[in-house]
Amino acid sequence: MNPASAWRGETQIAPGQLRARRALLVAVIAVTSLLPLVFVTPEDVPVAVNVYKYLAKIGAFVGSMLLVWQILLGFRGLVSSVLPDLTWVVSVHKALGQFGVPIIVLHPVFIGLYYLAKEERNIYALDLGRPFDQFVLLGMVTLALIAFVIITSAFFRDKLGFYPWLYTHLSTYLVPPFLLVHSFALGQTIEGSGLRWYWWGVTAVVVVALAVRVLHKLGIASDRYRVVGTRSVAEATTEVTLEPVGAPLEPAPGQFIYLRRALGENSHPYTVSGLSGRALSVTVQDEGGQTAALQEASVGDEVLLDGPFGVFTRVSLAKELPLVMIAGGVGITAFRRLWQRLEDEASREAYLFYGNETFEQIVYRDELDALEHVQVVHVLHDEPDYDGEQGLVDLDVLTRHLSEDVTEYQFLVCGPPVMIESLEELLTE
Repeated sequence: MNPASAWRGETQIAPGQLRARRALLVAVIAVTSLLPLVFVTPEDVPVAVNVYKYLAKIGAFVGSMLLVWQILLGFRGLVSSVLPDLTWVVSVHKALGQFGVPIIVLHPVFIGLYYLAKEERNIYALDLGRPFDQFVLLGMVTLALIAFVIITSAFFRDKLGFYPWLYTHLSTYLVPPFLLVHSFALGQTIEGSGLRWYWWGVTAVVVVALAVRVLHKLGIASDRYRVVGTRSVAEATTEVTLEPVGAPLEPAPGQFIYLRRALGENSHPYTVSGLSGRALSVTVQDEGGQTAALQEASVGDEVLLDGPFGVFTRVSLAKELPLVMIAGGVGITAFRRLWQRLEDEASREAYLFYGNETFEQIVYRDELDALEHVQVVHVLHDEPDYDGEQGLVDLDVLTRHLSEDVTEYQFLVCGPPVMIESLEELLTE
C-alpha cells in the first residue's frame, strides 16, 4: 500500500502540515501576546518610573494574554479540528501557565512601585469605599485564585485525586473574566489608546469560548452514538460497537475519542479500536465506575462522543521504515487498526511485541494469532509453563526477534507509563 493512500477517506493532516500548524499557533500566541505593548507610551517622568510602568504593562498585557491562551488551549473542543495533536496542545497549555504566571506577577509588583514613585501612593492600602480600590481588590483576588490553582496542581494533585483536582483546576475559567474587568476598570492605556478595541476583541473571544465550553458540557457540540453490540475480547475486557445517530466521525488509526454516557458524567478517553462503515468500536477494560457500566451497556443505549483526537501512529503511516509496535495490556487497542493495514503491506517489515500477565489477558488473541505478515511476539509475566518470551518487554527481547539492529526500526509504544518510560529510555540510549 502506498503510504499516501493511508490518508484517503479520513479526516487527517499530514505530518508536514501538522508541524506547520504547530508553528503557526506558536507564532499567533506570540504576536497576540506582544501586540498590546505597541500601545504603551513613555511618560515625561524619571527613567525609573517608566521602567516600572513598562514592566507593569508587560505583566498586565503579556501575562493576561498568555493566561487567556492557556484557557483556550485547555478546552480540547476549540482546537481539535485544526490541531488534533492533543498531547502537544496540552504541553503548550502547561507551558503557557509556567511562563504566564511569573510574567503576570510583574504587574502587581511594578504597578505598586509605579504609583509609589510617581504619586507617593500605596495602592495596596485599600479603602473599599472607593471604586478604584475595589477593582484593585479584584486584581488581588484574581492573583490569589491563580496561586490557588498552581499550588493545588503542583503539590496536591496526587493527594486530591483526579476529580477533586479537576474541579479546582476548572476555577481557572474565572481568571480571564476577572482580569478583563480589572483591566477595563483601571487600565489607563486601554482607555486612552486604540488598545481599547483590541481588548474588546479579546473579551469577545473569551466570552464566546466560555459559552461554547458551557454548551459543550451540555452536550450541544457532542456527537451522539448508539450501542449496537458488545463482545468479550479478553478477561475483563469488552469491545463496544457504536453507530452514529447523525453524521459519523472519521477517526484515523491511532486516534481516540472522549466518551460519556450522560450529560452529568465526566468524559473518558478511549482509543477507536475498530472502524467499519459508519460504526466504530472502543475496547474497554473493567476498572470500575464508567468502564464497568459501559461494558454492561445494552443495545440502543446512547452515548456522547467528542473527537477524534491524537496523532499516534501518523508518522509511521507517512514513512516506509520497518516498524516495531510494543503494547502492554489494553494499550494494544492503539495498534489494532494499524496492524490491519500493515497486514496488507507485504513489503514492509512489521513486528508487534505484546506484554501481558497471562494468556487470558491477551486482547484480540484470535485476531493476533491469525496474522501472517505482522510478526507477533507475546511476552507473558505470569505463565510459568509458557515456552515463549517471559517477563517484561525489554531490549533483550527485542534484539532476539528483530532481523536487524534496533537502530534500523521505527518504534511505537503504548501501555502502562512504567513500561513506556523504561522502553523510551532504553531505545533512546
